[in-house]
Amino acid sequence: MAWKWYDIKSYKASAGGNNYYGIVQLFGEGFYGNLKFHKEGPLPDATAPTTYGQRFYGYMDYQQMEMVVDLLRNESPVRFGWYDANPNLFHLMTGQEPVGEGDGLLAES
Repeated sequence: MAWKWYDIKSYKASAGGNNYYGIVQLFGEGFYGNLKFHKEGPLPDATAPTTYGQRFYGYMDYQQMEMVVDLLRNESPVRFGWYDANPNLFHLMTGQEPVGEGDGLLAES
């Protein structure tokens, strides 16, 4: 098995929900991802169905939502990927860039 990677072209974020804090939707060519940020309790397993194109449904702790939105808002390019044999191993990452650029959330730490 191998890693699957997709370039993220746009995103949509929403806050609030019954048993979750918020959702970030990721959009790429032939790809849709949905990251749901839970308030408490164990996280459900991630899934990566190929119905209607490649899709990904992942779950994260609510405290990570701010960092995910900051990355999407302030960085480019951004890629999303997961290990095919275990979708719970997923990453949102930037492309390689020079040190010292940007002034997002992580720069304030």
